[in-house]
Amino acid sequence: MKKLMIIVVIVAVLIVAGIFFLFSNLNSLIAGAIEKNGGDVTQTSVSVSGVDVSIREGRGSIKGLAVASPEGFDARRAFSLDDITIDIDVKSLREDPIVIDEIRIQAPVVFAEITKTGSSNIDELRKQVREYSAGKSVDGGGQSGTAKRIRIKQFVFEQGKIEVDASALGIEKHTIVLPGIRLENVGGSGGALPDEIAKIIVTTVIGKAVSEVASSETNRLIEEKLGGSIKDKAKGLLEKIGG
Repeated sequence: MKKLMIIVVIVAVLIVAGIFFLFSNLNSLIAGAIEKNGGDVTQTSVSVSGVDVSIREGRGSIKGLAVASPEGFDARRAFSLDDITIDIDVKSLREDPIVIDEIRIQAPVVFAEITKTGSSNIDELRKQVREYSAGKSVDGGGQSGTAKRIRIKQFVFEQGKIEVDASALGIEKHTIVLPGIRLENVGGSGGALPDEIAKIIVTTVIGKAVSEVASSETNRLIEEKLGGSIKDKAKGLLEKIGG
């Protein structure tokens, strides 16, 4: 009996030690998951400079999330999200849907490089993501119908900009400011699957980016530079930048 009690105590100590290890290393585990999964999806390098999550307080922050440009482009990064904060309804973690009170992304930057042929690092990155998604569909690796749904009460995207580099066409580098975006009740009262949530947010952000590029001189200047037989590429610039 005494030996059994000793074994039970040892097991309990190991469980407690395991839980302590998990929570003490939670931030590094999350950062590693973002970098690995992000890299798998984009088929390029994804890095995070810092993660700070408190499950007890239901708050978290992600710093310096960067997505590298695909091979063949001079731009080192395609995206940079320097400051992401998340506010979670802790009580909902055991429920369905999980409720996120707010996601706030501050100072996001898109680095859009346009080559002399009219190709774009953003367009190439978009293609790589689609290839990954298509591969998952063929393998039957899509999200399960049993996956927990998510409802985001408020999504805020502010102080964003697009750094456009079309210097290969003799056009000076310039910056396009992105107006703030605010979405409410993303996913509806019943919530939506994570990939559906991502689609809603990305579609909205891309739409705003496309609108701002369309109202600038960028499209006209590149169309003039490309001209003639590849004029259609210039017409597709918004898709190349906006995805």
